[in-house]
Parts: sequence; C-alpha cells; structure tokens
Amino acid sequence: MIQELQQTFHSIIKSLEVLYVIEGIKPCARILVFEDELNKVNDFLNEKNIFTAVSDFKALKHAAQSEFYSDKSVKIPKNDARKGYFFIYLSRNKETAEKAKLMEAKSNHLELGLLLGYPKCCCEFFQRNFNENNADLTLKALENSNGCEFPFYTNIAARHFDVSLLSHFPHSLGCMPSIEIAKNNLKMMQKHAEQVAGMFSGILKSAVIYTMEEGVFLLRKHEKVDNGLMYGDVLTTTKSKLYYLLSSNKKLGILGKNDFVVSDVYIKGHQYGVMVFT
Repeated sequence: MIQELQQTFHSIIKSLEVLYVIEGIKPCARILVFEDELNKVNDFLNEKNIFTAVSDFKALKHAAQSEFYSDKSVKIPKNDARKGYFFIYLSRNKETAEKAKLMEAKSNHLELGLLLGYPKCCCEFFQRNFNENNADLTLKALENSNGCEFPFYTNIAARHFDVSLLSHFPHSLGCMPSIEIAKNNLKMMQKHAEQVAGMFSGILKSAVIYTMEEGVFLLRKHEKVDNGLMYGDVLTTTKSKLYYLLSSNKKLGILGKNDFVVSDVYIKGHQYGVMVFT
C-alpha cells in the first residue's frame, strides 16, 4: 500500500498521512498537491472512497530548509498564472473535509488542528505562537520541554528528511497525547511496511542540532559520553560551515538546550536547539 501511495504522493510522510485516513486512525488530513497533479490525486482518493475538498487558493512554497519540507508558503489566487500547490483536505467523512477547508479559509488554526486529530494542547500552542514570520515552531516546542532528551516519537526535526510520525508541532517534546498518536502511526506502518517502519525508528533515534539559518543536522548512532555525545554520520539539509564542523569531529559537548561545544568552538543562542531522541 505504501509503495502505491508513494507513486501518487511522492513523499513518504504525505503517503502515510493518506494511509492513516484510509485506515481510519486519523479523522482528516491536509496535504499540499502540485496543481498539475490535482486531478490524478483526486481520482486516486475517490477510488479509495475518501472525500476531498480543495482550497480556493494556491500556495507558493519558499524558504525551504530542505527539498522535502517547507514550513513557509505564501497564498496566491487560484487563477494566478504561477504554478503552485493546492491544499487538499481528505477524510472518510465529507462534512469533515469541507469543514477543514472552511477553517483554513478563516485562519482558525485551533479548530483546523482539532479536525485534523491533533491534541488540544498542541492546537492551542500553535494558535498562540504561529504567524507568518514564525511558521516553524520546533525551537518553541523545545523551549517548552524539560531537558534535552526525549522519546523518538516526537522527533519532528526529521521531517526535513521526509521522516516523521507526527504531522503537527507538539506543544512540548514530551507531550503524551502526541506520543500516543505517534505510537499508533508506527503500528500502522509496521502493519503495511515493516521495513519502512524500522527505517523510520532508526532515523528518528538521532541527536539533532536544529538551526533557523544554518540547516538541520541529525547526528546518527549517538551514545552518551561525559556531558555530551559521540556520534557517527551526520545527515544535513545544507552543507554549511556548521555541517563541516560537526561531521569532522564526531563529539559534541551539550551545555543546554541552546548551547553546545564542538572542537572547542562554543555555539550559543536561541536560534540553535539541541535535542537527543532515544
């Protein structure tokens, strides 16, 4: 099933969102579809007895941190000559899909999130913090979290590598309702594609250096040493100076959520985040 979905939706995360709706463990999903593929996607979902609603605007993605994911987009009229993406709202219930479209149009993030099945605490968190200049709430979720070590289920940083068990920003990286959603999603993956589920779990169990300007970095095969970590290979969204520093040293000193040391280089600031997922 997942391979079939990928042929239509390309992204693994997007394919999984559709799978969760088809299997009934997610009440509604919201996905971006390139306008030239809109008819193909609608036909596919109709064959699966999934109801859809399509946004009355297009989105232009920009300022992406990776080829797989962008938190930022700008709305343009649906008849704009520029090629863009439409939002498709899909559900096994027609009214739910139509209501999700309406809530998006009204910029009612709280109600939209609840329709998409997200925890109320996370919907309220998003409503409070999201705006056009603050679309990526990863570091805000870290700010709300205790410590630097978290269960791999809430690793939302890996979405930039097309790997995630969540499609929302948890209000904290220890959010129990979010963890339960992620566990159920993983079980569904194991049912349909055990190998993909294993790959997801392996990648999600990474240490993360998350930055707003210099890229996102997954430090693989990490283990604790003293006040920091030893790690293996580094996955990156961009080969910045920080990437070369991290990849050439393999040891990280953790001083706090926003503070770390690599090869005697002290890096600090709220634009940096340190997360260890196990």
